[in-house]
Amino acid sequence: MGDAFAAMIPHVHGYVQHLVIIVVITLCSQIFSSIGTAAAMLPVLAAAAQEAVVNPLSLMLPAAIATSFTFLLPTATPPNVVVLAKSQELPRPLRIRDFFLSGLPLTLVACVVGAALTYIMGNVVFDAQSPFPQW
Repeated sequence: MGDAFAAMIPHVHGYVQHLVIIVVITLCSQIFSSIGTAAAMLPVLAAAAQEAVVNPLSLMLPAAIATSFTFLLPTATPPNVVVLAKSQELPRPLRIRDFFLSGLPLTLVACVVGAALTYIMGNVVFDAQSPFPQW
């Protein structure tokens, strides 16, 4: 997977890179825990950045932010599970479909806006598009 990201880097605009990374990480975070997704993917992205000789922040920042975009499934975060469990006491309990339908617009907007903000603010605040650091 790191090789795929490393191969994509020279040929794709920075915003599209961020969008692809955010979508992949967001989809993984829906199924796996956010911490597990970050622990698995951040080293992969760091290796891809090292192979492509770009600043690792340019790939790792959008991934770290995207782990918070868990709006689609109740299994994504413990608070979602609590809401689903407590709703079983209601006359019309929530279903997974309810989570998905309400979370889909949030997820789409979060991915597009998150990619734009990490691309713009990553450059302004962290200088993420700078050359590969010497450390």
